[in-house]
Amino acid sequence: MDPIPQASYNHRLTMKEEDYLEAILNVSLTKGYAKSRDVAVELDVGPSSVGEMFAKLDKKGLVVYRKYEGVTLTESGRIIAEQVKFRHDVLVEFLEMVGVPGDIANKDACFMEHELSTVTIQKIREFVAAKKQK
Repeated sequence: MDPIPQASYNHRLTMKEEDYLEAILNVSLTKGYAKSRDVAVELDVGPSSVGEMFAKLDKKGLVVYRKYEGVTLTESGRIIAEQVKFRHDVLVEFLEMVGVPGDIANKDACFMEHELSTVTIQKIREFVAAKKQK
């Protein structure tokens, strides 16, 4: 079992900031880059909101934002994004395993991924892995 990615960023991020980092990662994994409009579609928000958040994340050193060119994750930003995505994926798999429909599992995981402790995520992950082996 792969270890849970660990972030070295010392400041608490908001749920919204974590969601943006995760969305940037998801879009980048699919397209190889992330532009404002792609992230806006991923998060179902307006383009102006995306530009504002990109600038905020850039100031925090989590992304490199070039207006009209898009955004890339810094090393710290990528680690945090991978951690949030990992938590999300574990929770979706668990929720679907207990019968929650995929679309609802995805929405619920978006809330839960920010609040559950690393210990809880690890225990859920171990539970899912054990159930898969049976």
